[in-house]
Formats: sequence, C-alpha cells, structure tokens
Amino acid sequence: MSLQPRDELQALREQLDAVDAVLLDTVRERLDICLRIGEYKRVHDVPMMQPQRIATVQDRAARYGRRHGIDPAFLHRLYEVIIEETCRLEDEWIATGGTRRRAS
Repeated sequence: MSLQPRDELQALREQLDAVDAVLLDTVRERLDICLRIGEYKRVHDVPMMQPQRIATVQDRAARYGRRHGIDPAFLHRLYEVIIEETCRLEDEWIATGGTRRRAS
C-alpha cells in the first residue's frame, strides 16, 4: 500500500524533524566541548584564537562537501557561524574565569 501524497509529505517531515533534533543535540554537544577547550586554554594560558585550527576545521568541511556532493561554500558559511559562536563562548569563558554556565 502506498502513501497518499500528504501522508508521504508528513512522513518526510517527521524524518526531517528527527534529523533536526540530532543536529541540534550535536551542536549543543559541540558547544559544550568548546567550553571545555576554553577551560583548558584558560588554565594553561593558551590564546583563545587558534587560526590554524580554524583552517583545519574549514578544510575538513570543504573536503567532506566535495566527497558528498554538498557545496563547500555552504559548509564554509555554516562553519563560519559555528566557529564565531564557539569563539564567543570560549572568550566569555576565559574572561569570566570559567564561571559562565555550560551549554548542556
């Protein structure tokens, strides 16, 4: 028995919602790990900004995009936003002496 067009659309939207939930949980987990990195940097007096690390992350995303048919420019923009927030959180964490509430 095949699904009616509306039922098929609803099923696809439910799949998308499930993927979005995983994506959001993954972003939250990534931000929490970044705060742990911020704590390491704070304790060990490591500069917050690490341009070589940012380049590595961006390059890895671009390679992934090329391998999987995703526009590398899109992934670059996506990671710019993620990295910008990561840097903001790490900077805040370091500046407050590690008193900011963690992401999770």
